[in-house]
Formats: sequence, C-alpha cells, structure tokens
Amino acid sequence: MSFSSKQEVLDSISKFEGLYDVVRIVDPVKKSVEGRDGTAVHTHCYDFWEKGTPCENCVTSRALVENNTFHKIEFKKGIIYLITSCPVQVKEDTYALELLKDITDTGIIEDDSVRSDEELEKSIEHLNKKLVVDELTGTYNRRFINERLPADMFFAEVNKTKLSLIMMDVDNFKQINDSYSHMAGDLILKQVSEIMISSVRKKIDWVARFGGDEFLICLNGANEAAAARIAEAIRQSVEKTAVEYNGNKIKTSLSIGIYTLDKEDITAEELLRRVDMNMYEAKKMGKNAIFSR
Repeated sequence: MSFSSKQEVLDSISKFEGLYDVVRIVDPVKKSVEGRDGTAVHTHCYDFWEKGTPCENCVTSRALVENNTFHKIEFKKGIIYLITSCPVQVKEDTYALELLKDITDTGIIEDDSVRSDEELEKSIEHLNKKLVVDELTGTYNRRFINERLPADMFFAEVNKTKLSLIMMDVDNFKQINDSYSHMAGDLILKQVSEIMISSVRKKIDWVARFGGDEFLICLNGANEAAAARIAEAIRQSVEKTAVEYNGNKIKTSLSIGIYTLDKEDITAEELLRRVDMNMYEAKKMGKNAIFSR
C-alpha cells in the first residue's frame, strides 16, 4: 500500500474500525506507535504486551523486511490476539499497519493440555519462538537478526550508547564433518552455542546462528574493550573444550571478529559486513584469533 502522507494512512484505517480491536501504525525500527488520530498510543509497540522488551518474533519487522503481510498470535491477560501486519509506503518511508483482533472464543487454538492462562501463554510463546530460534543450536536464527539488529542500533543511537557485534566462525569445521561425520559437527555447534549463550547477559544481549558454522553476538551498551573480554573468554573456553564422539575427543577453535558501533550512521547490512570482514581478518592471522578495528 502506498500513500502520499502519514495522515492519509491514519485516515484510511477508519475502514478497519469495528472489524479489529486495535488498529495502529508502527515504525518498525523506532518501535513507536500512532493511533487513529495520529497521537502516540504507547511509547513502544511492545508496551501493549507489557513485556518491557521488543518481541523475539517481531511480525512487523518481518513484514517490512520481506515486503509482505504476515500474521502472529499473542496473548495478554486472558485474551488471545491475532496480529496482522502489512507494509505501507509513505513517500520514501515505510511503516507497518498492525491489526489486532480478539480470537479467544473462535477455537483457532485448540489444545486439551492447556488448562490455565499461564500454560496457554507458554504454548503461544513456544509457537512464536520456533519461528526465530535455530532448532539445532537453540540460538536465534537469521530472521531474528534481520528483525532485531536494526532496532537495537536505533536504541543505541537514541540512548547515546555503544553497540558491539562479535562474529565467530568455527575453525576447520568442514574437516571435522569430513573426518568424523556431520553428527560430530552438530555436537560441536551445540557445544559452542552453549558456551556463547552462557557468556552473555540474558534479556540484554543475544546470540544468533548467522549461517552454517558462523555465529553472531550482539552486546547492547558494550564498548570494544568489553566485547574483547567476552570474545576472549569464549575463545579460551572453546579451545579448552573437547566434544566426545565415537570414542574420539574432538577439539576446535574460533576465528572472531569484533566491530563496535559508536555514533556511526550506517545500515544493519553495513554493520554486518564490517564485523564479517574483521572475522575473516582473524582467519588470515592463522585462526583461533580475534581481530577488531
């Protein structure tokens, strides 16, 4: 959908009133919300869900990244909501139209094992998490990176704080697969993931599988020195850890790149490119190394 002004978007949503319980315009990066009259409904879109932090599976970011309409189910105070999010173009800017509908009594979710609000909330959370979590490693996936990183970069800019990314690649991973099998490779990835997850702050930082044997860590509010300390701790822990498979003790190491965002006006794609380049510089240094600049 394309509009000449944001007010035109706000005027157009009147046709949805009565059909939906909540209708709002969302900026997917700032997470700011506007209602029918153009005033702020909540400081952030996720405030409606009373979570305090951005949603792990942000359907609005996904709608804009993939330029399509998407749906998600959420739960709040005994009410099940179906969220529909679609991109709207206002001149050169893109926003999202969010339509929230109460579907509690429609029978769309049927689970005999769910007998309480708490169990229902956990069931819905599990369904949503499956979309953004890597099944093998338990880290977040590439979709989560695409949805979350731009928002974290914006918050770092607004709050005048730093943001550090750590990109890690498992050294000699192809040889491990070829020598010991892909099952052994999977065990290595799981072990490395557990070390990374245990090394960062819960609900502040996050770990994601970038692809294959590459992982990304986002450290919100961390400067380069702090990122380097965490990266070195992870490097040492992985170097000392052996995975047992079919009587073999398999050891590996990591090549690590660090890039700290500090008042730079760049895109998420450019930030990923820079930290990726630093990781490959670590590879050139002979692997099992850390490079940052």
